Amino acid sequence: MLFDGENILICEDEPFIALDLAASVEEAGGRVVGPAASIAEAERLLASATVQGAILDVHLTDGEVTPVAQRLMEAGIPVIVQTGVGLPDILRERYPDLRAYQKPVPARRLVEELAKLLSG
Repeated sequence: MLFDGENILICEDEPFIALDLAASVEEAGGRVVGPAASIAEAERLLASATVQGAILDVHLTDGEVTPVAQRLMEAGIPVIVQTGVGLPDILRERYPDLRAYQKPVPARRLVEELAKLLSG
């Protein structure tokens, strides 16, 4: 098991990718929070659940995931980002160590990379 019951937020607006990520997190021993297809949905989830890590798609149904990513990183929560077009400038400039992966990325790889961040 890569996770020990940690709550992992998934933000992804493509249903098949979201389901694949959720299955991979659960197979690795994590608990899925979400998946959230929008910033608004992610914010609602974060208001009601504590998360220990997150896998975020850059583009959601209502805009770029930047506010969610910033909220998590400012709280010290490990974040992995996947994108089809690159990171928004503000995230790239403000968080140069942010791990971003170009789509398509196997869900298992994202889960493994997040587990490494969580384990320190």
